[in-house]
Amino acid sequence: MFAHLPLALVLQAMTLGLARALGVDLVPAAWLGAFCAIAVCVAREITQREYQWIEQFGGGLRRNMPRFAGYRFWEWNGHSKRETVAAAALVLLLAAVITVVTNHQ
Repeated sequence: MFAHLPLALVLQAMTLGLARALGVDLVPAAWLGAFCAIAVCVAREITQREYQWIEQFGGGLRRNMPRFAGYRFWEWNGHSKRETVAAAALVLLLAAVITVVTNHQ
């Protein structure tokens, strides 16, 4: 049900690792990783909503879709909303924990 959770964690870890390898401090790297993970999860849901719209209303043709149809998050189904919010909360929590632990050392 929550396929975004492991994806978000892997993306955050990979981004954090790359940022650290490039000399970025741990705390900013953790927040950069969270941003990257959230962006990918949101983009995935936007794309899914676009395909759903095309199937339901567009006669199978992308050109029939209004501009920014996928960005209408209020039209996302409940599963998409819950999954995206859960993934965002997870990576934000991890970045916050890294920040607190690092600042208390």
